[in-house]
Amino acid sequence: MSQQQQGDASKAIAWVVSIGLHVGCGVVAFFVTWTIIRTSDDTPHRVTPTWHNEPVLLDASIPTVGEASIDLTLDVPTISEVIQSPVKDGYQVLESLQGKVELPEFVKRTPEEEAKFMGLDAASAKSLVYVVDASGSMLLHLSEVLNELERSLQSLHPKQTFAIVFFQKDKAIHVPPKGKLQSAHGTQIQEAMDWIRSSGQVIPSGSSNPMAAIRSAVRLRPDVVYLLSENITGSGKYAIKSSELLDALDRLNPIDVKTGKRRVEINCIEYLTHDPSGTMKQIASIHGGEDGYTFVSRGTVNE
Repeated sequence: MSQQQQGDASKAIAWVVSIGLHVGCGVVAFFVTWTIIRTSDDTPHRVTPTWHNEPVLLDASIPTVGEASIDLTLDVPTISEVIQSPVKDGYQVLESLQGKVELPEFVKRTPEEEAKFMGLDAASAKSLVYVVDASGSMLLHLSEVLNELERSLQSLHPKQTFAIVFFQKDKAIHVPPKGKLQSAHGTQIQEAMDWIRSSGQVIPSGSSNPMAAIRSAVRLRPDVVYLLSENITGSGKYAIKSSELLDALDRLNPIDVKTGKRRVEINCIEYLTHDPSGTMKQIASIHGGEDGYTFVSRGTVNE
């Protein structure tokens, strides 16, 4: 055989081997792919969680120290129970735990009846009227008082109601709506504060007599009146004697023979200047609630 014939034979053998290898690889790839596809046709196993149908229990206890031990085991309701009995607020949740866990006093109060102004708390105040001095002595300080007034209003519950009355000379300046309590919703609060700051009706000037404003406030029959003044008896033309003011308040807010209490609680904030006659303290003592008086010095607010 010639050298040319031997070379042709070698090339033919190489082609046959190459084709055989490629065919073999193709067959193997086909069987692997077919096996995977066949396996994926099987229906997957389903897992259904059922944790939400089971009651959840939190069992906790404090280790015994000596002979004393405290059991803090609580039954936590299921999610379905929570949905069926919606909670109004966090206070209600805490109230529901009474008897199981000892709670501090402040969480046992009802937020729909709470109020605070210039550091004075009122625990039973579904309705409130703020009576504020707008005499000339408040000219440089009224903005600070208004900030605290807005802060107090913003802390109220929407179910509470309020009104605002300023006193100047012998007149009462009513923040609209006049002679009406309104809900402590954000819109009403903002409208009231905007009116005070932009209407031009509340500009401190002159002296004042508070009786017209106090009379208007008490006639609204609120639970609480917050009375703020720099000098409650005034001076000059509109001054009123302490005894006359106290007598007028006694007639306006007498003791209820059935309850033995005054119809309206009048809490007093003496602002900037101490009254030597102590009139505001006397009003708070006769008509106010527990700790119904405070003195706020210049540039400070009691918390």
